[in-house]
Amino acid sequence: MNLIIGASGYVGTKILEHRINQEKIVGTFYNTPKKDLIYFNLKSPNLNLLNINLNDVKYGFICSAISNIDECKKNEKEAYKINVLGIEKILQQFFDYKITPIFFSSDGVFDGGKGDYKETDEVKPCTVYGKHKKIIEDYITNNSEDYIIFRLSKIIGTEKNDKTLLTSWLNQLINNKEIPCATDQTFSPVYVGDLINSLDIVLKMNLRGIYHIAPQESFTKFQLANILKSQLEINAGSIRPCLTKEFNFLDSRPLNTSMNCEKFVKATGYKFQSMKDCIWNLKKLI
Repeated sequence: MNLIIGASGYVGTKILEHRINQEKIVGTFYNTPKKDLIYFNLKSPNLNLLNINLNDVKYGFICSAISNIDECKKNEKEAYKINVLGIEKILQQFFDYKITPIFFSSDGVFDGGKGDYKETDEVKPCTVYGKHKKIIEDYITNNSEDYIIFRLSKIIGTEKNDKTLLTSWLNQLINNKEIPCATDQTFSPVYVGDLINSLDIVLKMNLRGIYHIAPQESFTKFQLANILKSQLEINAGSIRPCLTKEFNFLDSRPLNTSMNCEKFVKATGYKFQSMKDCIWNLKKLI
């Protein structure tokens, strides 16, 4: 049996959909009720309230978090209760029951000063959200050797109205909107299908540790948006270049969080889908 904490979010839903026919799986929700999911209070989490035999649970996927960067800054104490205190309580229960945690971390653990980050590079977050992720990474690595940590950037989907980056841009362009896109912020977006495949491979190979799940390419948002518009030959809408500071975010933003996936590729031989291939898959939505 496997357990997904936060199965109502985008990543949690995808994991649940993929694994539901492979083994018994239990999923929870906190703010967003969904059919067949169990309510779970992230502020005072008690796994025993799920009414399952925790001794039968092999893997615990931790997908829950307050992930909006500015929300974490604005309501730092509230975010800390969930992103740090709540997750630490869940992890301690995982350790007690010998459940292997699978934690989804973020490229936000880096300060964005150099890019092309490897797993061995210094972790020095510059946002509240990134600091929360670092605290949990440290908690896991200091308390166990039996864990999987995936560091992720933006997750890209190709389904209609999935509210991920490319589909959101596509909808705006088709509706003749102007999209402001930063020219000074570089990142490594990953296709959600690659994330799911990577999970399958890691579990099949019984790998452990920290891995950067990212393609061997990176972009600024301005570059990626223009590739989308050009490749799909969209004549409507426009893309306006701007700087990150023009968005007046509450919290700072790391400017280059591109990640190096060499460790994962060497361990598994996996080849990530290119963003151009992802964009071709969006053709059906036009």
